Amino acid sequence: MFYDTKLEILNDADFKPVQLIMADVQPYRKSFSFEDGYILETTYRAFCPLETLLQLYGYVRINKNVFIILDMKEWSDYVELYLYCCKQHFAMEVKE
Repeated sequence: MFYDTKLEILNDADFKPVQLIMADVQPYRKSFSFEDGYILETTYRAFCPLETLLQLYGYVRINKNVFIILDMKEWSDYVELYLYCCKQHFAMEVKE
C-alpha cells in the first residue's frame, strides 16, 4: 500500500480536524441500500493505519472534499474505509 494521501479526521460537531493521517485512497464503487429506499454509492475506499481516531459514520476530509465513512473493515494491520462524498461546502452549511 502507498500511504500517499493526506486524510483529515474531522470532529463531528464542528468539522475541525482532530487528526491528520496518511492513507492509500483508491477509486471504488459500492452501493449501500437503506430501508427508506435510499441508495448511496461510495466513490472511494481508503486504507489507513489501525491506530487512528476513525469511527463508522464519522467524517474525513481529503483535499477540499468531505466524506462520510459508510463502512469500515478492520484487518490485521490496517483499516479499510468506504467513503461517500458529501456535496460541496457540506461542512460550511452545517455551521450556519
